[in-house]
Amino acid sequence: MAVIKKNDILKSIGNRIQKARKDKGYTQEYVAEKIEKSIDTYRGIENGRSVGSLESLLNICNVLEITLDYIFTDLLDKKNEILDNKLYKELQDLKLDQKEEINVLIEYMKKKNKSDTE
Repeated sequence: MAVIKKNDILKSIGNRIQKARKDKGYTQEYVAEKIEKSIDTYRGIENGRSVGSLESLLNICNVLEITLDYIFTDLLDKKNEILDNKLYKELQDLKLDQKEEINVLIEYMKKKNKSDTE
């Protein structure tokens, strides 16, 4: 298990939040307003200067429609297992034909990966 430094944590959290915000097409000002924090406070979170409070993180998650595991996953040693569990849960909600399509995609990706490494 690797020791994680505070600056690495703050940077990773900020990057994930910034990516989620941009994916939604939201401005920093919009999110700051929705979580009832100043723009400087919100920018500090995205820029990795601070993490904000737990309240702020949860409000950011709600506004951006993301989960805490999305924010922290890059910092976890077990992120592969977390992703496996998430994919398993997502697959359970799909219809059989959708699962078959995903299986075809997985097989294609495995073949491509194998040919890339040869």
